[in-house]
Amino acid sequence: MPSDYEDENDLTGKPPLTPGKSLIWEDNDFNFFTKIDGKEVFIGRGRDVPYPLEEGDCWFLPSGKAFVYKNGAVMYAESFGGRKKLLKLKECLEDLYDKYEESYLYSDPLGFVHKSTDPKDIEVAGFIAAGFAFGGVGQILKILDEIDKAVNHKFYDFTVNFAPAEGIKLFKGFYYRFIKEKDFSALFLVLSEILKQYGSIENFFLRGYNPSELNLKNAIASFSKRALELVDFFPVYGAAVPPKDSMVRYFFTSPAGNSPCKRINLYLRWMVRNSDNLDFGIWQKGIQPYQLIIPVDTHMGRISRYIGLTARKNPSFKMAEEITDNLKKLDGFDPIKYDFAITRLGILDLCAKNKKGVPAENCEKCSIYDICGLKNQS
Repeated sequence: MPSDYEDENDLTGKPPLTPGKSLIWEDNDFNFFTKIDGKEVFIGRGRDVPYPLEEGDCWFLPSGKAFVYKNGAVMYAESFGGRKKLLKLKECLEDLYDKYEESYLYSDPLGFVHKSTDPKDIEVAGFIAAGFAFGGVGQILKILDEIDKAVNHKFYDFTVNFAPAEGIKLFKGFYYRFIKEKDFSALFLVLSEILKQYGSIENFFLRGYNPSELNLKNAIASFSKRALELVDFFPVYGAAVPPKDSMVRYFFTSPAGNSPCKRINLYLRWMVRNSDNLDFGIWQKGIQPYQLIIPVDTHMGRISRYIGLTARKNPSFKMAEEITDNLKKLDGFDPIKYDFAITRLGILDLCAKNKKGVPAENCEKCSIYDICGLKNQS
């Protein structure tokens, strides 16, 4: 247990809790308890209780009981405003999560990554797939298939042995929206150097990771900064640093500029989570699912506003943190598990951008209709 939550009888010998904080202790069967109104109360087992507890965290037991962490104390959710709304939100999102499972991988770049079986290939192919995850899914999958053929379906071997001169020839004529042929080579040049110097993208990322931090904001900023400083880009661009019109920076965005870093957060979700058949969970050297940040694009931002997860209008890193913090109230251990399901509503054109001109029956069929703010619009 963390030092903030010690055994009530101080069996560890550590200092007692500061006044006003709940005492939380654990028995030998991983059952967690606290005292509420002077009575010992069972508050969850194992993964039921979010860690670390933050202001406003709410969790639910299979029995239906709900608890909230408010003003440094654990209390029944009944005594905290908005319980019905919170319960309904969790109910709707859990139903959505159950509905949009692995059979919908065809509608996502993640489905492309599932073609690989070797963890080394998955790690590299995942970064490429997430990096190109903007635009229509059909066009994304088309460019990924073209890259797949160019590397002969061997993402790791091709990348670790990447030679810029050969890459420039190989990717001649390649483009995707504003990504030009030299940007393809620059991307592989960076990833190649990461693999040669650190053995894996995970090892390189962990150089900027602090396990005590609540999310990966600083780790992402460090990762992107170090990645762009790792190589001499002269073999690709004719200059040591990428020119202003280069798009290789687009693959290494940073929260330092308030970018939502959607594609890096998407990649991290794929690599870290392992609690369902969607994500791979092959990064197992320390990063925890509760540290992940929701990947925010126009779909996630818009639908999150509809259901009250954010009040912000424009995608940004602050929006991503706000949505993630609110999702932690529903699942403190795996808050971004709802990402794939929520974005299906936008990607599959199941959720309207506005209610104007949309038949009422279409909205009423939606999985989140009961919690959607659009239904109250005239």
